[in-house]
Amino acid sequence: MKIQALVDFVVYVLNAIYGVVGNYGIAIIIVTILMRIVIFPLTLKQEKSMKKMRDLQPEIEKIKEKYKDSPQEYQQKTAELYRESGVNPLGGCLPLLIQMPVFVALYWAFSGNAIPADAKFLWFTLKQPDRLFMIGNFAFNLLPILNVGVTYIQQKIMTNTTSGQESNQQMKTMLYMMPLMMLFIFYRMPSGVTLYYLVSGALSLVQQYFILKGRSDDGKDNIKSSK
Repeated sequence: MKIQALVDFVVYVLNAIYGVVGNYGIAIIIVTILMRIVIFPLTLKQEKSMKKMRDLQPEIEKIKEKYKDSPQEYQQKTAELYRESGVNPLGGCLPLLIQMPVFVALYWAFSGNAIPADAKFLWFTLKQPDRLFMIGNFAFNLLPILNVGVTYIQQKIMTNTTSGQESNQQMKTMLYMMPLMMLFIFYRMPSGVTLYYLVSGALSLVQQYFILKGRSDDGKDNIKSSK
């Protein structure tokens, strides 16, 4: 599907929802919720895979120690362990890849003329950065900062559920790098796009919390939750 066709489709859906709710900001939130519902089976599988990977870390550390002088064999044995355990280390990328075209389409929709220039939600115009207030010539944009907070919490949860010195060190690096990247990417972006990403991140965070703190894969209560 060409990007313009996808943009036209997203705009059509937004306008259809706008016709019912009368506000493009609310329409964006509804589109975001619908998107999260569509990809829920994939994100559920992703979160369960994360839990399995966490449980496999002690075995991976043993393999690493045993084959520390043979990186190729270490990679092979690790891949075999993942395969036998039904874990796909790259499975977490799929929900992001599915959402990316919608994200790009929203960006082009709010950067072009498809959405009215005066479309507003709360205090901000959706085709401009949200600008809560000005400090001299500096605009304080709240939505990107909220995005930083959501991204930090997501990375913190992932860090706390990852064992293994090397993996944990990588996650600690991402704990600070990802929020800074989000701030840089979104600070001057149209607030309609930032709103979509913020709501999607918040919904993902809630889902991530309940999956990791809820039941284990065999249906029994998580030990931590039961105490």
